Amino acid sequence: MVRKQEDVPEEISKMGQEGWYSGLSDQDKVRLGRYVGGSDTSSWSGFCLSVSRRAVSEENYPVSIIVGESALGGDVTGIERFEMLEEIIPAYFGMGRYDDCMRCCEEGLALIPGVMEGLRARNGGSLPERVQCRNYTVNVLIGARGDYEAADRALDRFLEMGLISEEDVAYRKQSHKVHRLQRAFDGIFSSTVSGR
Repeated sequence: MVRKQEDVPEEISKMGQEGWYSGLSDQDKVRLGRYVGGSDTSSWSGFCLSVSRRAVSEENYPVSIIVGESALGGDVTGIERFEMLEEIIPAYFGMGRYDDCMRCCEEGLALIPGVMEGLRARNGGSLPERVQCRNYTVNVLIGARGDYEAADRALDRFLEMGLISEEDVAYRKQSHKVHRLQRAFDGIFSSTVSGR
């Protein structure tokens, strides 16, 4: 039986990524198809980044992970790697893949000293408000692991790195205390109700 040659989207063929595309499952090809048109085809990393951004904005995390892992496995500059990590981090978190999320957060934080100047230049001289590797470190530590002490230590580390202000650290630590008390109260309340 002769198989019909697979239709590869023009954007992917343009970058010579037919082999990567043919290795995807049929379901992943369908998921990806929604984001291919109108994507950046100037480079493979640019394509992956533009697809990932669109997918994350629609909470289509599997697509972001597919293209993100492909881009991160290739030859990318420091700033390209950082930008891709910033897109894949919320996707891993959204899929409940907290260890992968933390691994990418740590890698992003390690890259920050080398990309800080570029980030500031792109954002009018200041750091962007959205720094996913910083934000999702705390999200995983508190939301997934319930480790408030580690989250507070992370805030101190971010202050040392210049990623957060002293006022922000104080505010967030206070917020952690309130959250922790609320969790404790909720636990007491639910055990009292279930014990009736």
